Amino acid sequence: MRFIKSSFVFFSTLLILSLLSACAHEKPVYRPILTEGFADSIERWNSHHPDREVDQYDKTQILAIADNLLLMQRNNGGWPAHTNPFRQLSGDEKLQLLKDQNAADASFIDHNVFPQIYYLSHVYLQTGDVRYRNAARRALRLTINAQLYNGGWTDRAIVSTKLDGPHLSVDTRVTLNALVFLRKVASGSMPYGYISFETRRKAADAVRKGDALLLRLQQAHNSRASIWASAYQLETNLPVPGRGEHLAGLNTPLSVEISRYFMKINRPPVEVKRAVQGAYNWFVSNTLQRWQIRYRDQQENNNVLEPPRSEMKLPLKPMWALRYDLKTSEPQLACASINAATNWLEHSNEIGDWPIDLLGEEYSNWRTQNIQQDIPTL
Repeated sequence: MRFIKSSFVFFSTLLILSLLSACAHEKPVYRPILTEGFADSIERWNSHHPDREVDQYDKTQILAIADNLLLMQRNNGGWPAHTNPFRQLSGDEKLQLLKDQNAADASFIDHNVFPQIYYLSHVYLQTGDVRYRNAARRALRLTINAQLYNGGWTDRAIVSTKLDGPHLSVDTRVTLNALVFLRKVASGSMPYGYISFETRRKAADAVRKGDALLLRLQQAHNSRASIWASAYQLETNLPVPGRGEHLAGLNTPLSVEISRYFMKINRPPVEVKRAVQGAYNWFVSNTLQRWQIRYRDQQENNNVLEPPRSEMKLPLKPMWALRYDLKTSEPQLACASINAATNWLEHSNEIGDWPIDLLGEEYSNWRTQNIQQDIPTL
């Protein structure tokens, strides 16, 4: 009996050791990481290389993708815009990336930098490899140090003290993207729990400065709060044309995103409530349909004989222009003036229903939770 028991123990131990040995030779399986944040950058890369066929890494090959991100990262911690870290690089491409690491072309355009930090942080948590943690920390430090003295960001991912030029401008979309990202870092939400408390405190300070700037930059019309422009001059906070714009103007889809950002703040202060209500009221009052009616009524009351602007019928569904005039809140077209023959449906890329969901259940729920009484508008 003792011999049988000893044999059983021996073979059991041998079996366990064999299983452990087999497991040791198996490659670890990693969980795929969300890559939606790279969508704009990938789309631009594809548009710049329409005839180029590339082999892409599978989403489970997170180490190969993360190594691409390390190669593409500049020495200041940022990344150039419109890259594709999911493709398999040739030896020459890798060599060129190594040569370009001192380049001063890091950019925040099209949600750049923030998805890379998110991805590398997840890879670090799955692997424990400090190379990915250190790369993410460098990029996070750059993001915080790139904040301008007034609380905003330009589209260049560079330390703010190294920015020069008399016409520096705050990029409103980049500023919003940075604030959304840093708010997650400050709260320590997944995957940023490993970030030190001191760095998270700096991120929270940057968010407070940035929020205050967005509240100051909200434009006004007829002494009431309206929405936001695409860019602002650094020294004066006056609106200036953003990327791809010929004239400064109010930006409808961007303002919807800013409103949603403020609506997600828990226990919002009165300034935030006022900003959200002001934007809501502006969206309600400035559909293209209401603008047509308002303009026609003004002409009749003033006995104006000039042809009415755009009598072309619009869909019953509320629609908005992409951009509006800063002073009058009249809709703008990028390359055409508005007249009686203007058919908005022929400018489908410059009209849309961006605020429609915000004006419904989203705002209703936010108001129920946050507004006890009417907050006076500006």
